[in-house]
Amino acid sequence: MMKRYDITCCLLFLLTTAVLVRTDSSDNPSSTSDVAFRFTKQLYNVSIPENSIAKTYAMQTPGAGPMGIRIFPDTFSDIRYKIVEGDRDKFFKAEQRVVGDFCFLFIRIKTGNNDVLNRERKDKYVLQVRATTTVKEGKQKVQYTSDTTVVVMVLDTNDLNPLFYPTEYNATVYEDTPVHQSILKVVAEDADLGRNGEIYYSFLEETDIFAIHPMSGIISLSRPLRYNEGTYHELTVFAQDRGPSFKNGFGSFSKAKVHIRVKKVNFYAPEIHIRRHPEIVENSNADIYAIVNVSDKDSGIHGEIASLDIVDGDPDGHFRIRPARQKGEYNIEVLKLLDREKTPQGYVLQLRAVDKGIPPKQSYKSVPVQLTDLNDNPPVFNKEIYDVKVPETAPVNTPLIRLKVTDADEGKNAQVILEIVGGNEGGEFSINPETGMLYTSVPLDAEAKQFYSLTVSAIDQGNAGTRKQSSAKVKIYVEDTNDNDPIFEKPEAVIWIDENMPAGTPVTTVHARDKDRGENAYISYLIANLNKVPFEIDYFSGTIKTTQLLDYESMRREYVLRVRASDWGLPYRRETEMQIVVKVKGINDNRPQFEKVDCVGQVPRYAPIGSEIITLSAIDFDAGNIISYRIVSGNEDRCFSIDATSGTISVSCDLSEIKTNERELNVTATDNTHFADIARVTFKFVNNNRNSAKMPIDDLGTFECKDTGVARRLTEVLAAAEENNKPIAQEEFPMMPVRYGQNVHAPEFFDFPIEIKVNESVALGTTLVKLNGRDRDLGYNGMLIYGISGGDIHSQFCLDMESGELKVIGYLNREQEYEYFLNVTVYDLGKPQKSSSRVLPITVLDVNDNAPKFEKALASFRVTENALNGTAIFRAHATDADEGDNAKVTYSMVTDTKDFAVDKYSGVITVANILDRERQDLYELRIRATDSGGKGPENPPLYSEALVRISIDDINDNAPKFSLPNYVVKVREDIPTGTVVAVVTASDPDLGPEGEVVYSLEDSDSDGTFKIDRLSGTIRTTKSLDFEERQVHSLVVFANDRGDPSMSSEASVTVTVVDVNENLYAPVFSDFVVAGKVRENMPIGSWVMRVNASDADQSGMDNIVDYSIRGGDGIGLFSIDNQGERINFLKNSVE
Repeated sequence: MMKRYDITCCLLFLLTTAVLVRTDSSDNPSSTSDVAFRFTKQLYNVSIPENSIAKTYAMQTPGAGPMGIRIFPDTFSDIRYKIVEGDRDKFFKAEQRVVGDFCFLFIRIKTGNNDVLNRERKDKYVLQVRATTTVKEGKQKVQYTSDTTVVVMVLDTNDLNPLFYPTEYNATVYEDTPVHQSILKVVAEDADLGRNGEIYYSFLEETDIFAIHPMSGIISLSRPLRYNEGTYHELTVFAQDRGPSFKNGFGSFSKAKVHIRVKKVNFYAPEIHIRRHPEIVENSNADIYAIVNVSDKDSGIHGEIASLDIVDGDPDGHFRIRPARQKGEYNIEVLKLLDREKTPQGYVLQLRAVDKGIPPKQSYKSVPVQLTDLNDNPPVFNKEIYDVKVPETAPVNTPLIRLKVTDADEGKNAQVILEIVGGNEGGEFSINPETGMLYTSVPLDAEAKQFYSLTVSAIDQGNAGTRKQSSAKVKIYVEDTNDNDPIFEKPEAVIWIDENMPAGTPVTTVHARDKDRGENAYISYLIANLNKVPFEIDYFSGTIKTTQLLDYESMRREYVLRVRASDWGLPYRRETEMQIVVKVKGINDNRPQFEKVDCVGQVPRYAPIGSEIITLSAIDFDAGNIISYRIVSGNEDRCFSIDATSGTISVSCDLSEIKTNERELNVTATDNTHFADIARVTFKFVNNNRNSAKMPIDDLGTFECKDTGVARRLTEVLAAAEENNKPIAQEEFPMMPVRYGQNVHAPEFFDFPIEIKVNESVALGTTLVKLNGRDRDLGYNGMLIYGISGGDIHSQFCLDMESGELKVIGYLNREQEYEYFLNVTVYDLGKPQKSSSRVLPITVLDVNDNAPKFEKALASFRVTENALNGTAIFRAHATDADEGDNAKVTYSMVTDTKDFAVDKYSGVITVANILDRERQDLYELRIRATDSGGKGPENPPLYSEALVRISIDDINDNAPKFSLPNYVVKVREDIPTGTVVAVVTASDPDLGPEGEVVYSLEDSDSDGTFKIDRLSGTIRTTKSLDFEERQVHSLVVFANDRGDPSMSSEASVTVTVVDVNENLYAPVFSDFVVAGKVRENMPIGSWVMRVNASDADQSGMDNIVDYSIRGGDGIGLFSIDNQGERINFLKNSVE
């Protein structure tokens, strides 16, 4: 029996035979004209196998009905069929056979034709068949014709062998090709149809390394290739179609050779090993940083190294790699000077090693390059020049500015100390060397020096000889305050002024200067005398002028002026006074005036020469003036003379000789500057005794004169002068204001806080407290300023000098300094300045500003997967720099896992579940340490996290596990021997030998029909399958690991054999038409006739024939038994 895959079934021809039963009694048509001469169908379909020999008949599809023309008795007696079209090659012949009332049409192969039907050349013929007959109608013979179409389908027979093209195949396969991957495909073609053209592929040789798909011809790996186990494999592929052979044998076949060459594979990537030198010091001339060894486990060219390159981490090309003398050794060389400040994190060089394998493999290695800091960067100020303004009244230790300095180096090379190195010769300023806060060190005086240019040096703390420094300028402008009184050029002055000067005459100009600047130095003047004085002073220029005429003789001859100079400073003016004594100098501003004028008297003519007649007296109001007298007129004969000093007029000639009786003399008096008005003296001469001696004036006569009142006026002037020049009482001068008095009282604090508590998180600029001071003095003596005189070691605080507000200017850190004792001082602005100091304690309160800190932020541990619950792995420990609740730490597990737990208070990590390395071999647990600080959602507790890596070590606790518990496959019974029917896979998650799986097969009920590859799990047939013999094969496959002891599992494989139709041939009746007769009214069940058919199949059920009636006129009238031995009646009678 032939075994074939049931790909398609061969077309079986169910051949039927027609059985006509003619009865003796029938009704016939009366004439041919009443009967149509025509085929039963216009189109018939028949088929015939290719290569059919002569006289092979084409057959209709079963049940299609007979081909031909129905005839009736005495109508068409002689019918002939002929192919008139469609048979150009003369393959066919039309035959007729009359059976009963039907003329059958048969198509068969003609004899005498050397050619045969070939389906591959032509698979269909359309024949035009014509039927002709001649019928005598009366005296004439009438010919009738009828045409029909017969479509002849040429059926395929297995007359062609599968053909390989090419007949030899070559493939080069890398030894690392995955199992079950296709290598190549062999192709054979068969031009036959159906099963005749379906091809099965198989290996002629038995092999466990390769498998071929029986239908696609794809050759794949069933075991891993190993170059060392064989570099060449030759396979013979057998291609056989599934149809029967043309000569009733097995299907045709052909062979092809497959040459498979195993190509060595570059299995291993190069391995990079680094032998580093010590860390590089930046800017050093180190040529070689590291030595790199590159090796490859492969052999031959695959193990040779093609290149080692830097592919990442060095964008600026500071490094290169050069081969060393020894094979596989390379040097990482430094090409350029390295600057740590440009790459503070260092470099991470990504090395790539490529071997010479085909295809090449590559591997990567990260090489961290840490640069040791070289003190190559000087400190850098954030400004080159700082401008600062400070009032000159600033107390000692007043913070002025914080100089910010950075250094790009690290460690002690970046620790900077600041120092004033220039411009501070008087020690007026100091600087905190660590914080950079600049302070005043002494009281400043803008008048002494209003500008300072300090040079501040910043020097790092690198090793001696490497230290770097830089400097910056700090320009300090000392702002003037009104701390200086105006100062007169002279504290007092004596000024002389002539009397009679007109009002507005400048007397003098006073000058005062003020050492302050601006409005503090603007000066105005006033006269501070309480009593009115005939002087005024210009407010701005200080020029003193008279306000009226001064008269030496009648007014004061000396004035004492209090001149006050005031600056324009705020909040108070500063004032200074000076004394000016103005002395009035008398001038010759009065003419002499005679006390008496118009004198008339008698003078004897015989008065002796030298006799004094009259004395004229003149008064001059000017003090000290000497009056002299002279006769202006009336004395042309010089008879009279006047004493220039006394004013006495005497006789100088003999009066008797004067012809007139009287004489008028005009006399004047002069102070050598001014002349008095003329005083007229009239002499009336009388006769007297010539011999009388010299006569006194009184005896000469009596003169009557007019009194001028000058003497009285002089008395009044002298009295007024005496009154006006009395000494000045002290009360006439104002007292200086009290505010310019002495600085008597020292200032003092009041409402002074006992202690200040402040959170360390306080914002910069926050005012902590306002200090209050008082001073019982007035003015500048009572004006206060404040300052911190000590205790601010970290430059954290500032005391506003005017308001007394204490502010935070530096970030507080309780963990660095939790308490400060500030020495605060209040000063007045008096001279000399007085002050008072108090100690102000400041306590820095803890704020939850520090998260807990783990001792180890990353920890790694190993534990076997059979560790018991509660096994302690590691104790995480974190501390918090805060205090109180802020420092209380609890622990929690952030990672979502049920396998481990952490104790809330101790931080101990323990096993909490059954571990399974195969389920999870590595745990990365994030442990969180949380403090107890924080209140509310806006101020939550702080936390930090640590990563704990726990690797689970393997034990052989897993049996191999099949991918399916039950494998069910179906295979055709005609598959070639050696065909792969199934591949079972089992995996073992254990590591090492415990995870390696080998397979075995229990084939107790299959008689060795199957075998399994112990390494790949590939199940192949070892024998032919037979559906008729066995439809199902049940196999048990075992998978064992290589552990000690070994663990195993099993799976069932159910192989269902699919039946392939091996019934290749249809039964054939011995004749197409069998005729028989039966009498009417025969009893039911009467035997009528026998038919016979045979089957060309070889044996078994395939050549046993069953009979049945499928069509015709006798359906329902006759029956046939299965063996075809009897055709019986089914009814009582047949009409």
